[in-house]
Formats: sequence, C-alpha cells, structure tokens
Amino acid sequence: MKKRILVGTLLVLTVMTAAAFTLKMPPPPLIELKGATPWAFAAGLFLPKEAQEYTYALKTSPFDKMTYPLGEQTVGLFEKNLPAVFKSVVRAESPKPAQGVDLVVEPSIVKFEAVVPHPAYNPYTATIVLRVNVYDREGNKIFTQTATGNGQSGKGMASGFKAQSLAAEAAQLAMADAAKQILEALLAAPEIKDYK
Repeated sequence: MKKRILVGTLLVLTVMTAAAFTLKMPPPPLIELKGATPWAFAAGLFLPKEAQEYTYALKTSPFDKMTYPLGEQTVGLFEKNLPAVFKSVVRAESPKPAQGVDLVVEPSIVKFEAVVPHPAYNPYTATIVLRVNVYDREGNKIFTQTATGNGQSGKGMASGFKAQSLAAEAAQLAMADAAKQILEALLAAPEIKDYK
C-alpha cells in the first residue's frame, strides 16, 4: 500500500513538474524614440542579480503554469535601448559609477500581472510597472521614474501551452511600453540635463 502511495505521489509530482513551462520570449525590440539626442554622458547599467533572475509564474490550471523570464528580458531591453539616451553604456557592478562612468542607471520590476484568457478567444494581456533610478558619481540617487506599461495580444483562438507565444508577446509589448516611457523621461529629465 505504501509503495502504491509513493508511486502515485511520484507520478503526480512528475506530471506537475512536466507541466511547468518557461516562455520563450523573442529578443527585446529596439524602441523608437523620435528626435532623441543622447546625453553626452557615459552611463553604467546596473541590474542586481535578483533583478536579472526575476521571473513571474502564472498558474493556468491546477497542474499547469507558465513562467515569464522577465529579468532576462529587462536586461536585454535596456542594453539595447539605453544607448539612445546616453553617448555610451557599459555594465555596472553597483549604483556607484566606476572610473570613466558619469552616472549609473538601475532599472527594476516593481510589479507584473498577466492574464491567460478563459475562454481562449479573449485577448492575452499583461501589465508591468518598471522603475528606474539614476545615481551620480558618489552613488547618490538623483532621479527616479516609475512607468506602467500594457500589452495585449489576441491573434486567433489558442489555449494552454499552444498559446505561449501570445502570452510572451503580451508581456513583451507591456515591457516595451513601460521602457519607452522611462527612456523618454530620462531624455527630458532636468536632473540629467543639469548634471555636471
């Protein structure tokens, strides 16, 4: 009897583990910033390990869940797009700039929510709140901006793991929306304009 319970438990755990799926998100997009003139500063991009490894798990049924690799997407999104805001961008190890770096930009994910629709013909949606902090040469915070981005995808009817690309697309659209607002705020920030 104990053997049957053990085998049954192992079978259930195997099924539950097999049903956990990490979304494959496409490479981050290049965000269009019309008329952007980068600041004449060298910026460090700082993402602590927990930010780089940030994931969001969404339970889609009693035995299924989707995991969104949002930390990886955040790193790629800012690596690709921050050069539109600053003359040069390098990776930073802390909020205090290294030699040759004028300031440090630290993006983070404040909140993320996603909806996998039931019934499946409704749109897949995602909402993200991103924040960016900017630090001066001494490591003091001189600017912060928080933005909410929304994304929606609904190309036809799909459900379960067949719909992973729709869930990933909605998340990426939300991230790009929030990141664009943050990049525009960095380009307009008087704290950066007057920075010496």
